[in-house]
Amino acid sequence: MREERILKGSLWIVSGQFVSMALQAAYFVLMGRTLGSREYGAFVGVVALVAVLSQFSSLGMEMILLRNVSRDRSSFAPTWGNALRVFICGFAILLLAACLIGRATLRPELRALIPWIALSDAFFGKLVQLASRAFQGAGDMRYCAKLGTSVYAGRAALAAALCLYVHRAHATADAYTWAKIYWVAPFVIAVVAFWMVTEKFGRPRFERMRLRDLSEGLSFSFSNSSISAYNDIDKTFLVSLGQTYAAGIYSAAYRVIDAATAPLYGIYTAATPRLFRAGRRSVSDARAQTQMLLLRTAPYGVAVAIGLYIGAGLLPHLFGPSFRGSVTVLRWLCLLPFLRVLQYAWGTTITASASQWNRTAIQLGAAGLNVLLNFLLIPRWSWQGAAVASLITDGFLALSSWIVLHVIQRRESFGVQPALVTAPSSD
Repeated sequence: MREERILKGSLWIVSGQFVSMALQAAYFVLMGRTLGSREYGAFVGVVALVAVLSQFSSLGMEMILLRNVSRDRSSFAPTWGNALRVFICGFAILLLAACLIGRATLRPELRALIPWIALSDAFFGKLVQLASRAFQGAGDMRYCAKLGTSVYAGRAALAAALCLYVHRAHATADAYTWAKIYWVAPFVIAVVAFWMVTEKFGRPRFERMRLRDLSEGLSFSFSNSSISAYNDIDKTFLVSLGQTYAAGIYSAAYRVIDAATAPLYGIYTAATPRLFRAGRRSVSDARAQTQMLLLRTAPYGVAVAIGLYIGAGLLPHLFGPSFRGSVTVLRWLCLLPFLRVLQYAWGTTITASASQWNRTAIQLGAAGLNVLLNFLLIPRWSWQGAAVASLITDGFLALSSWIVLHVIQRRESFGVQPALVTAPSSD
């Protein structure tokens, strides 16, 4: 019964990933055709800035909520209350920080996008994520998957409506037009999600927060912010230099890469509970489990890389003629899916069998390397510099994860036990 429940939950998560991938693809195609490469690039550059900062708006409390609820359902009320309190205070700080950074790095017309995008992604979007983690912690993967997918569905529907209006009315839309309505879908989903959580688990209760929860949540915030930094900050660099066309064609190609690697992320996410149980026994057990996954997913990474290189010429037909430059960009980036197979496999093993801080340290190092490379390369080589920085960063992540995992495994063989992380129970 337990294994059947785990399998059913995994199927919900993986199917949710596939549906989200399809909806994201539809959304990006619609926005590319509606805004064009320059306005699309400007919008994505501001989204990237908010995305990096938004990881700190909740201080990782969504993961603490997941952990606590999965272990003890009665802990929901105080953990939910603390998560909401941290999240609301964190959003206010995030908005101020984003506006200050935007004032220093972005053109005046782009700064006006920040409040709208922050409201959508860092407030309503984060509230939906918190609610989704509550359902995941309770073992209800159905609602967890549905909430995650609903945001993409809402945005795709809104993008379709704007695209239809622009073409029917022969009007034009820019990044600011889209930003002003970008928050509508997440707002509706957030209200519904909050109501669902209250009906299912009860009202929040505000109690004194444990320092341990803040510390552990902070590690997840650093980890997620690092991931967002080395995946997205290059778009902000391009936009800050006024290279909105380069940001547009680069972002379109990068979104295709993200869509192609979404199934990989879903597979390793679904396997995480099993890896946690194996990692609790030993690093070697967790690595053996990952090795079996790697043997199955590595060929996918190679096949996708080849497919992206060959099929890159289709991008202008999907996004519109202003995205012709994305063909070359995608061919530069086509190795990323294979590199992500390696880093997902070895990185997930580290998280499952040792402290999350080990993986966070690697990701922080990768983020720092990526920012440095972007600073050095983008002013001179535009999107080519961003592509080189991305390839080097993902290669660094894969190699560093393998080295750290090898060191942890050798220490275990000599009788030095790593600081184990307890897997959330699915009961």
